[in-house]
Amino acid sequence: MTSKPVVGDYCRDIAYVLSGLDKTDAEAILKGEKDVLSFAEGISAFDKKIISGITDKYKSLYHNFILNHTTFKLSDLDLEMIKAVPQGGSWKDIPPETVKKSKRLERITKTGGRTTLYGRIDYNKPSYTITTYFNRPGNGTYVHPVHERVISVREAARFQTFRDDYYFFGNKTQMLKQVGNAVPTVLAYQIGRSIVEKTGCTKSIDLFCGAGGMTVGFKAAGISSLLSNDIEESACATLKINNPEIPVLCGDITQEGTKAAVEKAAKSGGADIICGGPPCQGFSMAGFRADDDPRNQLFREFADIVKRVNPKVIVFENVEGLLSYQGGKTYREVHTLFAELGYKTEGRFLMANDYAVPQKRKRVIIICTRNDLGIKPSKLYPEAITVEEDRQVTAGETIGDLEQVECSDTAEYIYGEENDILQFLKGKISYEAYVEGRTTEKPSSYSDFREKK
Repeated sequence: MTSKPVVGDYCRDIAYVLSGLDKTDAEAILKGEKDVLSFAEGISAFDKKIISGITDKYKSLYHNFILNHTTFKLSDLDLEMIKAVPQGGSWKDIPPETVKKSKRLERITKTGGRTTLYGRIDYNKPSYTITTYFNRPGNGTYVHPVHERVISVREAARFQTFRDDYYFFGNKTQMLKQVGNAVPTVLAYQIGRSIVEKTGCTKSIDLFCGAGGMTVGFKAAGISSLLSNDIEESACATLKINNPEIPVLCGDITQEGTKAAVEKAAKSGGADIICGGPPCQGFSMAGFRADDDPRNQLFREFADIVKRVNPKVIVFENVEGLLSYQGGKTYREVHTLFAELGYKTEGRFLMANDYAVPQKRKRVIIICTRNDLGIKPSKLYPEAITVEEDRQVTAGETIGDLEQVECSDTAEYIYGEENDILQFLKGKISYEAYVEGRTTEKPSSYSDFREKK
């Protein structure tokens, strides 16, 4: 990006929360010559965070810095462990003398454990699931393919198909949650596009929106969010910073005041879609599954909003563990709740890497259509487009260009040839062009990185 377009984009976005800023002042702010908050008198604390976040985002873009290309400090023992793990390897490759230094590793070697633990990403394959713990080598496959570190926030965001100009706001713990909990935007785009094409529905209420993975994918498909809601302020800030035109309500959906505000926005705006993924920690297979976790009941709050609004379409996203939690009782109950509200329901287990996402992310997607709509939910699922192994989008294609870029707040791109996913991530081709390209034929760029490595 050159400086002039960046200044124009900054003025466009900041105008949603701060009026009256001209291009001269805007450029002075981006250069660091003026403080944007000096123009923000009488503005709420949350909006000041949005103003600061939008400004920080565009300051980085103005100077051609890579957003959020920062990583996490590892212990000496973690470093010793990961140095022994080759690409595609895991805890099984860690030598006995190192294993003895960790009681956890000793337990894993005796009883067995997921083969993804202490894993190093393989450039020639999609990554494994990015979770909220991608800063910890022992919790999954998060070690960089060639460096002795875990992947950066930006690299993780790329595996979630957030574009490079998507700025994550907050501290590192908050960023881990925002990226790890997100729906891959490219998968969301394909679901949203199918809904628009088959039903004509284009207005949504986004519950449990997080940092905006589903919201952004739906937006690219032509669906406008009338209101996006989450309880986590940093996630709401991230969504608003990157989508300033979307009304964002940071509040607890279990509280009547929040529900009333959501209902009002939905009815006054004519919402025909309600979408979202209630927190999934209680259903997760990656850790302890607690029956008494109050988050397990948040799908009932989702259903209550559906009852109040009566949309034409529902999209409910969750983790694989929902299928087996309590012997499948909760999964069946979700379907029963929506059926009792007048909807046809269908749930499918989807692999994100089958939809041009460079990540083996397992998700349950429940789609419901109102009975009077006359369309079965099965018609709204997109067709898988990258099922065959040689069509899968690899980690090398997705983050290989950053291999020689040191992680820092002032990291800069090293320019070179760009395959289709890099063009997409850098905003040079649209969602539609990227997905269609992966649908119709196997681009020559698929094998380029593998051959070079």
